[in-house]
Amino acid sequence: MMSLLLSVALATPARAVDHDAFQRVLSTYVDARSRVDYAGIHQAGALDGYLADIAAAELPASRNERIALWINAYNALTIDLIADAWPVASIRDLDGGKVWDTRRFTVAGESLTLNDIEHRRLRPLTDGRIHAAVNCASLGCPPLPRTVFRGATLDSQLDAAAESWVASNAVAIDRDHNTVRFSRIFDWYAEDFAVEGDPDPPGLSGRKAEAANWVAAHADPDTAAFLRAGGYTAEWDRYDWSVNAQ
Repeated sequence: MMSLLLSVALATPARAVDHDAFQRVLSTYVDARSRVDYAGIHQAGALDGYLADIAAAELPASRNERIALWINAYNALTIDLIADAWPVASIRDLDGGKVWDTRRFTVAGESLTLNDIEHRRLRPLTDGRIHAAVNCASLGCPPLPRTVFRGATLDSQLDAAAESWVASNAVAIDRDHNTVRFSRIFDWYAEDFAVEGDPDPPGLSGRKAEAANWVAAHADPDTAAFLRAGGYTAEWDRYDWSVNAQ
């Protein structure tokens, strides 16, 4: 029976992916704070069908559709990892903190790790906004988007993700003490955040200047003006790897 099922699966043609199933999971199990009901997802097997769909999907010809597929796959696979291991305090508790390289998944017929998806598929095709779109199931991450990414609206969705991140935990400003703390993501992936033509804010240089300019580009006018004016002390914030559970 198993060999027959395998033969049928191999004979099944690849198909375009439908992200609606993942949208239903996000709508049902992710709250307004982007906190996830991992226990509920695990109990319902809520992602099983979608993960099977993206495994068998045909890789889209459109660049934007491919990016949307890989973002959704990364987020869905990460959620499923935590749900399957639930309860767990941090994603770094899995596989000795190396789960991004130890686990392999099939996406559009290709065997990939999470690091493959992020660093070898997504980052070469995108810009710093991609770090606001993919989620590592941690409180230090940008908020998990509650809407699936789609090729037709990709650019506006990446802008929205960047703005949501800036409004939440990309930066912490203490005006009373004239200090700013930037997410460590700007330090780890500095090459993705350079803003062409923007001068360094007074008193800043290198990665912290790039972080300030990138955040300012996606911030409200008051925050943007403060960051571009400089004259404050800038530090990297502590990254919180606690799981983003409800």
